[in-house]
Amino acid sequence: MIWAESATDPIYLKVADGWKGLYGHGNEYAEFHVKGNDAQLQDAYHVLLGNNVGMMVSFVDKKEFHDQKDLLSAHAQWEINYWREHASRVESNTRQDLTGSNKGLKVTEIKVYNDKGAQMSSYLIGLAANDGVFVLSVSPAGKEVDPLVKELVSSLKLVHQKLDPERVKNLASEAKAHD
Repeated sequence: MIWAESATDPIYLKVADGWKGLYGHGNEYAEFHVKGNDAQLQDAYHVLLGNNVGMMVSFVDKKEFHDQKDLLSAHAQWEINYWREHASRVESNTRQDLTGSNKGLKVTEIKVYNDKGAQMSSYLIGLAANDGVFVLSVSPAGKEVDPLVKELVSSLKLVHQKLDPERVKNLASEAKAHD
């Protein structure tokens, strides 16, 4: 088990086929599965997934969205607006093909260009919560990364329970039992 530096940081539990990520906020938490033994935790918020693909974990408070009701669309627009302030050009595309049937999730592909034409791409995987949006940002985006994103999306779920030390202990015991 990898403990976070503070009580609000994501926590990772080692499981047989990778890592189980847990990220609490308020009275709920996001749970996701990073498959593969080549995944390397850099810190609580950054994971190298292998093949030069990285992931950042974050939470964006709904206060950032100025009372908009559709948190997932508001979050995607918030991110796009940020990049428009810092890049020469920004392209975005909702990736319904990666989302599946879960209406509480949204995958947005973003491509950002500088004035020399260099490109950075990423997938924003948003999971709606009561107080905001849990976000997994996977970069770079591309067809070869799509299966990995689908796998992450299929494992991502919102749990309506506080992620307290007792809950983490129980989840760690469950993870060990399945090894």
